[in-house]
Amino acid sequence: MTAPKSARIAFVDDDENLLSSHRRNFARLRPDWQGVFLNDPIAARDVITDDRDISAVILDIHMPGMTGLELAAELRSVRKDLIIVMLTGYADLQSALLAVNELGVFRFYPKPTNLEVMLDDISTELARRQGQSDDTLPTEFLDLFELGVMAVDETLSILHLNSQAADLLARSSLVRSDGQGRLTLDRTPDELAGFLSPMGKTVPRSHQSFLLECDGEKLSLLVRRMPKKASTKQSFMLILVDPSQQRPPAINDLMDLFGLTRSEAKLTQKLAEGLALDQAAELVGISHSSARTYLKTIFSKTGVNRQPQLMKTVLSSIPSLR
Repeated sequence: MTAPKSARIAFVDDDENLLSSHRRNFARLRPDWQGVFLNDPIAARDVITDDRDISAVILDIHMPGMTGLELAAELRSVRKDLIIVMLTGYADLQSALLAVNELGVFRFYPKPTNLEVMLDDISTELARRQGQSDDTLPTEFLDLFELGVMAVDETLSILHLNSQAADLLARSSLVRSDGQGRLTLDRTPDELAGFLSPMGKTVPRSHQSFLLECDGEKLSLLVRRMPKKASTKQSFMLILVDPSQQRPPAINDLMDLFGLTRSEAKLTQKLAEGLALDQAAELVGISHSSARTYLKTIFSKTGVNRQPQLMKTVLSSIPSLR
């Protein structure tokens, strides 16, 4: 495939160090391309709206004044042709799904991702739009997440899934796909049907977690209700976690996800690995009495009251994208 010889790409990030890095590497990787580097999302909105020669934008999702999602929404409303690439340093899968499905974002990358990878993908898309390739680009962004992710409707018909979810369907006895492409569970939790289709005027819950278990095999299932458009059926995002394969989230992610202090996050990480409280306290370097005090606060912040529930909550949480 022949890459476009010239393109004009905008970079939007409030991190001056990262922006400077992009500027240096961009000139080296694509000497024939032009770069526009902006550290203010509000100013970037006006520049990119007015400059129709800008064919793609790489922007950070977390910026002061205007988030990347807000900027993407405004740009999409006036630039239907714009290739939008988003970066994030947080575990934010729901935003990724929203960005790709509703805002037409081309790719959603974790920080850090090699700039060459992003530019290669943009080059491939530009070539495709110029008629140099008939390839279609699947949503490989889902494969960046270290767990099984799938989208289903209220009948559990599978709409999309990533490679990790496909692997779980192939090897787990607890979940599988039937001949009609519907997700079937070996033992469907009693509460699942009520969550998918609430009775009467019950206010639907946004998410709920379940534990699938049979003959020693376990699988955590987090179901999240996706925003519904008036003309479409209700859809759900499912996150499938095999505890035997899943590593606990990083300390920084536990802090981000649950508002824990660093010391609380360190202790939580060890407890999620199945260690007893005294063992975890010793590895973290705190006394047993301090660990008990921390544990009460951890329970309060994570909304649980027992260590098994804590393990389930942590292992079912969205993993790091760093």
